[in-house]
Amino acid sequence: MASSATEKTNLERAYDAEAPPQYSENDNVANREALPSYDTMAMPQEPPPSYDSLYGRIKAAKSESSGVFGFLKTFLVIVLSTIGFTIVIGFFMAIPVAMLVMGAIHLHDCSAERMIPIYLIVAGCFGTVKNLYSLVQRCRKNEQEREEDQKKVNPAESLVNCFLFAWFITGCVYIYRTKGEFQSQYPDKSDYCDPILYWFAFWITTAVYIIMAASCFCVCCVGCLASCFGSTE
Repeated sequence: MASSATEKTNLERAYDAEAPPQYSENDNVANREALPSYDTMAMPQEPPPSYDSLYGRIKAAKSESSGVFGFLKTFLVIVLSTIGFTIVIGFFMAIPVAMLVMGAIHLHDCSAERMIPIYLIVAGCFGTVKNLYSLVQRCRKNEQEREEDQKKVNPAESLVNCFLFAWFITGCVYIYRTKGEFQSQYPDKSDYCDPILYWFAFWITTAVYIIMAASCFCVCCVGCLASCFGSTE
C-alpha cells in the first residue's frame, strides 16, 4: 500500500510538471492586442528623404565625372532639376508678368528711348510663356522622364533661349545708354522718360547680373567643398 501511494504521488508530480499552463481568454485577448496589425506590417516602407537622394546623386556624379568641369556641369543639372528649383521658377514667374504689365502701362511714357517699354513687353511675354511651359512639363513628367529629357535637345526651347539672350543684350544697350540722358519733369519733351518705368527696367536688368554673379560664386564654393569632402573620404 505504501509503495502504491508513493507511485501515485510521483505520477501526480510528473503530471503537474508536464501539464500545460492554464488557458485564459483574457490573456489571449491581451496578447492579440499587443501584436501589430496586418495593415501596419503590410504597409510599404516610406521612401528616404529627398536630401539623401540628392546627396547620393551628387556623390555619384562626382565619382562618374572625369574632371572638375564635368562635375560642375552635372551638379548644375542635378540642382536645376530639383523640386526646389521648380518653386523658384514659380516665384520668378512674377517678374516677367510685372515686366509685361509695366511695359504695357508706360508704352508711350519714354520719349528718350521708346524701345525700353517695348523691350519689357517682349521679354515679359516670352519669359512668361517659357516659364509656364517649363512648369507644366515638370509637373506632368516624373523624375525619370525629366532625366531622359535632359539628354535631348529641344530645338524650339533652344531657339527661345537664344532669342531671350539676344533680346536681353539689346535691352541692356537701350537701358544703359539712356542712363543720365533723360529728364522726368516735362513729359512733352523729347528726352522725357517716366522714372518708375526706367528705374524698374534698370534694376530688373541689373538684378540679372547680380544673380548670375551670386550663382557663379555659390557654384564655385559648392564645387570646392565637394572636392574637399571627396578628398577626405
